Amino acid sequence: MSSNDFIKDRLRVKLLAFPAAELSVFDKAKKKYMGLFNPEEMEFVNDKPDVLMFLTGGSEHIAIESVQEYRFYLLLASREANAWAAATEVKAWMNQHNIRSVLLDADNPSTAEYLSEYYNAFVGVRKLHGQRLGVVGSSSPWLVASGVNPYLLQSKLGVEQVDISWDDIVFDEISQVSPDFTSLFGMAENRVELIESGKIYEGLASLIPFYRLNAMAVECFPLVNKTGHTACLALAKLNYDGIPTACEADICSAAAMMLSSEVCNAIPWMANVAHVGNGKAILTHCTAPVNHLTSFKLDTHFETGKGYAVSGQLKGDEVTIFRFDSTLNHIFVTLARVTDKPKSRNACRTQLEVELSPSASKYFTETPFGNHHMVLPGNWVQRLTLAAELLNVGVVS
Repeated sequence: MSSNDFIKDRLRVKLLAFPAAELSVFDKAKKKYMGLFNPEEMEFVNDKPDVLMFLTGGSEHIAIESVQEYRFYLLLASREANAWAAATEVKAWMNQHNIRSVLLDADNPSTAEYLSEYYNAFVGVRKLHGQRLGVVGSSSPWLVASGVNPYLLQSKLGVEQVDISWDDIVFDEISQVSPDFTSLFGMAENRVELIESGKIYEGLASLIPFYRLNAMAVECFPLVNKTGHTACLALAKLNYDGIPTACEADICSAAAMMLSSEVCNAIPWMANVAHVGNGKAILTHCTAPVNHLTSFKLDTHFETGKGYAVSGQLKGDEVTIFRFDSTLNHIFVTLARVTDKPKSRNACRTQLEVELSPSASKYFTETPFGNHHMVLPGNWVQRLTLAAELLNVGVVS
């Protein structure tokens, strides 16, 4: 099922009480706790639950008979009628049987927000299933730690990889460039170069309906070396359009961008880790989704000095940084405070300096998953962590 065909899911909530409990126990609970959920996002069920809500003690066996291996569950309970005691026993049983879960206080005011975050992660993860990632060209040879087996992409995320050749795009036959493209980059002084960038955008965009793509990963360096024109503006525009598109045909990054697009409803900036030291990291790249920028201008591509690249100022005072490992079994997620927005001529054109936590600094210097990391303005740590739990992906922070 593609995201366009997606039908809104509801969380399946099962109320649990001792076997002889009267119906009034359940009716009372529905009235009391309905405010925890958006009514359009949940339904009370008897089987295949996503959420277990404990109302009384003596409900332990009913709970464990309702769950499945390899899934993730939310457990809700209050202090009333030994509900929390029952939930604690079931949580321990789940831990013993490698069934992942989180136990929440149903009476805590923050629980409703947590459930909302969970719902968005739950729906986003489901929307990934059946999506198609077009890989244009081959992954850049320097991405020695970032290759992803197409089988893992399919089995872990439900995403199908579609291999596409640059030869499938006949740029000489592209005569029109969308006014949306030229107006977005209207500050360009070299109109000829802008049109050439626009043709690359049109060529890549034409692949989306033809191959029924939801996202792309584009090997851009052969293009600039062959033609002298970059894909930086094209990728910026595609991400602006809502199509997750990674540079250098980095499939690992594309997978993280797709996850963010569905779970956070925002496509992140894919960035190089240019330096880490003294508790700070410098992140850079020559393209960025322009909707994440407070302002931007056009510059040359850093590595080649050719074509156009995006030099922008990222929004926000804090960012979430994340990336998968090459097996898609782990994801690194951290929140970082923005400390500077450099403008060095010796780095890719969009640049950001952030302050890292001690654990994040250690990750980057000792156990990084690779170079490219995704950067999303704001705090998305909880939602991405919940998405990882749903995918059975370990979180590193």
